[in-house]
Amino acid sequence: MLTPPFTFEDIMAPLGAERFFTDYEGRQPLHLKGAADKFAEVMTYAKLSELLSQATIWSHSSLNLILDKQIIQPAGFCSPAQGRDGGQVLRPEPAKVKDYLRQGATLVANDIDHLSAGLTQFSATLEAALEGKVQANLYLSSKRRQGFAAHFDTHDVYAVHVEGTKTWHLYEGRATDPIAHPMFKTLPREHHEQAKGKLLMDITMAPGDLLYVPRGLYHDAIADDGGAVHIAFGVTYPIGIDVLTYLFERVVAEPAFRANLPRAGGPGSEQALRERLALLGDRLAALLAEPKTQSQIEGLQQSFHYPRDHYDLAALLAQPATSAFRVKRAGIRMVEQGGRAGLVRAGERNAVEVPAAVKPMVAWVLARDRFQQSELAEAFPAQSNVQRDKLLQDLAAMQLLAQE
Repeated sequence: MLTPPFTFEDIMAPLGAERFFTDYEGRQPLHLKGAADKFAEVMTYAKLSELLSQATIWSHSSLNLILDKQIIQPAGFCSPAQGRDGGQVLRPEPAKVKDYLRQGATLVANDIDHLSAGLTQFSATLEAALEGKVQANLYLSSKRRQGFAAHFDTHDVYAVHVEGTKTWHLYEGRATDPIAHPMFKTLPREHHEQAKGKLLMDITMAPGDLLYVPRGLYHDAIADDGGAVHIAFGVTYPIGIDVLTYLFERVVAEPAFRANLPRAGGPGSEQALRERLALLGDRLAALLAEPKTQSQIEGLQQSFHYPRDHYDLAALLAQPATSAFRVKRAGIRMVEQGGRAGLVRAGERNAVEVPAAVKPMVAWVLARDRFQQSELAEAFPAQSNVQRDKLLQDLAAMQLLAQE
């Protein structure tokens, strides 16, 4: 059994992470067999029953039912109730949900990756290894009633099987880099049936198994009579459209992008528009070529994950009071070039080099106005007290920190 903290090497056993990245990621599906209790810390029937019994955490958007490929409308299993944050929600009624499950409906529990220590740790491990955002949905199905027709996902899927058995059908068809956009989300059923192509492989999933399905690959699945549970950990990564989003903020400062376009229909209007578009293209190319752009896009990639903090109240309350610091970063910034980082004060050319080992801590400090010494320790538990104290002393000597 995997016990927290999980490692990606453990998850990808017996294949191993290196071979997965070399031969499978983004290229082809992968089925890994595992011991029946391999993912028991992530989910079991008992853990799922406990989560579902916390009725007030669920709504019609976080818990769905599908029967014979048809979505069951919320009115069929939910009733109005007061939400935990005020206002009304449609809350699933356990009696109605259980009735549909007896009929063979598929239950989908969305966005569950923060609902237990095992789920959170597993998701955090995937994010650290893959440098992407991880979101998890759980699927409970039974009685050989199919919930979903053949489809593709707009993200890579790491399907962790925890209960029962289920047969997956993987097809040869694959959409090219689909994203969560109506262009891909509203394709008709006829398109999918034609695009899925021939059957590529059948896979029977049992507890402890993991199935990797690359983004865009067509698949469907059906549970055996006794029921089955798997969690689909979906992974998304920064894409070219994210670069355009970043550039939008940059081009606001460019007069050429704020200027009115040449009026259409007048003499020479086509030539004027052609020249303006060429100018805009040249400016975009120049911005993309700047080292600053590459550095900031690399920063986006490195920070592309969800916050996954946790509470350890016993340890927290047992800690002695710690020092508080105010960040005086005016005029000081961190720059990167040639794989090296340094702190530079405005008006000066010399940089104080930031060792690679403490670069993440320096970036963490610069992103805050104030922080407690204990917060730094919680954010970087792998660093020793000596390393953290030395960093605080060095930053204070640079007048970047003031103790409060």
